[in-house]
Amino acid sequence: MSYESILYYYDLYPQEIEELGKIKKVTTNRGVFALKESNISRHQADEFIHSLKKLTKHGYNRLVPVLPTKYGEYTVSTNHHTYYVMPWIEPVEYTARESMEEKLASQLGAIHRLTVKTQPFLRENVDQSYNQLLQRWELRRLELTRFADQAEKRTYMSPFELTFLTHAYMLDQMAETAKEHLKKWYELCLEKETYRTVLCHGRMQRSHAIFNTENEPLLLNFERAAIDTPARELASFCRYSFSKGYWSDDDILTWFMRYEGHLPLLEEEKYLTCAYLNFPEPIAYAVEAYVHSHRSMKELEHVQRLEKRLMSMRRVQRITQKLIIVPDEEKQ
Repeated sequence: MSYESILYYYDLYPQEIEELGKIKKVTTNRGVFALKESNISRHQADEFIHSLKKLTKHGYNRLVPVLPTKYGEYTVSTNHHTYYVMPWIEPVEYTARESMEEKLASQLGAIHRLTVKTQPFLRENVDQSYNQLLQRWELRRLELTRFADQAEKRTYMSPFELTFLTHAYMLDQMAETAKEHLKKWYELCLEKETYRTVLCHGRMQRSHAIFNTENEPLLLNFERAAIDTPARELASFCRYSFSKGYWSDDDILTWFMRYEGHLPLLEEEKYLTCAYLNFPEPIAYAVEAYVHSHRSMKELEHVQRLEKRLMSMRRVQRITQKLIIVPDEEKQ
């Protein structure tokens, strides 16, 4: 189906369509619009629109609206893609003193505060989630161990293998720390017999926001929005954001402070956030890409990506020690 056919559902007749990746800038006699092409399923599209409506109902307005078709639908699905239309917002230069990440962390907190719910701790469901995550982590850990073992057997190691092996012990220790934090989260939830869920954006990062002339973000790409724990969203937000600058530990702690200005984290949520952050999942992805898609990048590019992620993991070690304040009686 052509873009013109999709736009017909909106009574939009393009004078010009500019391809900007998944976003198409559409100029019409009714103004300029953004047409987004997505790979989400129809079910995911329904969930995505439901999430936007839920936020709007709660009075949240810091998002780019999705416009309805002339038939009242908000997405148009073909056999291969899902499309939706938004007003075109011209990006402006960001000039605020605070980082974009501070502003985004604040918006995460606002969204989570509006949608937070305390759920009863159903032992069977939480046990299943807990065990599934432990099992997934253990498989990932075995993959990293296997890669290290194979590299050590080589007479001549590649630069990537050598870089990985230099940090293999640290990564294994971080995986163990992640398991300890996860166990602490589980034990605290057992005590309280409750846990909290929020509406999560799913992929909060600066490329999914447009900053206006007041340097405030308008959020977009809620396609992966879901009900989940705030811990998972905060951990993924940090991981997406680490690569966007050379952050000091204080910078990152400020993100949490801005978030907690809206929704203070419970002790168990801090442990869960630290569990997600400490597990070396980004390193596992880098190794997997190196093993299975070696030719997709040059060796140097693989090494540079690995080094960048290792630097982030070392930062995580320091940050998570500051996020969880262990009471004096537990230290003894």
